[in-house]
Amino acid sequence: MLNKILYTTLGISLALIFFPHPAKEAVKTPVVAGISTQAADNALKTAPEMAVNLSQPQLTARAALAYDLDSGTVLYSNNLDEKLPIASLTKLMTALTVVNHVGPNAVVTIIKADETPIGSTVGLVEGEKITVSDLLAAMLIPSGNDAALALANFVAGTPEKFAEMMNQEATDLNLANTHFSNPVGWDTFDSQANFSNSLDLIKIVQEFLKHDELRKIVGTRQASVSSLDGKYVHQLLTTNKLLLDDPEVTGIKTGFTSKAMGNLIILDNHGGNQIVTVVLGSDNREADTQKLLDWVFAVYKW
Repeated sequence: MLNKILYTTLGISLALIFFPHPAKEAVKTPVVAGISTQAADNALKTAPEMAVNLSQPQLTARAALAYDLDSGTVLYSNNLDEKLPIASLTKLMTALTVVNHVGPNAVVTIIKADETPIGSTVGLVEGEKITVSDLLAAMLIPSGNDAALALANFVAGTPEKFAEMMNQEATDLNLANTHFSNPVGWDTFDSQANFSNSLDLIKIVQEFLKHDELRKIVGTRQASVSSLDGKYVHQLLTTNKLLLDDPEVTGIKTGFTSKAMGNLIILDNHGGNQIVTVVLGSDNREADTQKLLDWVFAVYKW
């Protein structure tokens, strides 16, 4: 009976913070709960229960969230509503915007404006023709900045116009604490910066995973794509180290800039349960994520 009272109280408290509201600078105490934050839905599984009481994981991340995708349960959160730069996690929304506007078999001719020496690239060459599907893989697996620019320029004409489309997608998804200024995730230092929070990122992930092709791409460890004439071949190796090391990890995306620091979203298929973790502003995104996953699997039972 006492446990039921405690869980009910925790659920009410969590509901109050789960809806977006202005972020505060102060670091909040991590929230732990085994309570579903979504409205009742017959399609959702039963929420996991806290089986043991362990000390919360000590993370370097400025914000972190663990979420049971199948039951809609927040398992852990710290600063879940703090707006932070998200680096290449931006490319999840870039991908969503692309698939909502063009088909996977559309052919893109690479232009000079697509080429960039900044950050991770796959070596796209002006004049080569390549499909949207292959560019999505080049953007999401090795986080190719040139692939992101190529998709943005193809769909909208310029990265700036494409960012407007991304922001419309964010509005449609009711992302109150998210804004995009470019399709890559590059840092900007003004009011038009790329930013989001861990709660909004969970919503993006939920929408992203509705697309089977995108889900498959972010679970791919290694691949190659080529121009239509076969002249140019681009080797793709995932930047997601946990995807390489852990067979239960099935995605999703890494991000890093000097301003955003280490960002990582992981989808872990643990005993048939889909757990999503979000780590933002980390000194060691893989270590923080692993600590969070280990803690979740030790504390909760399904």
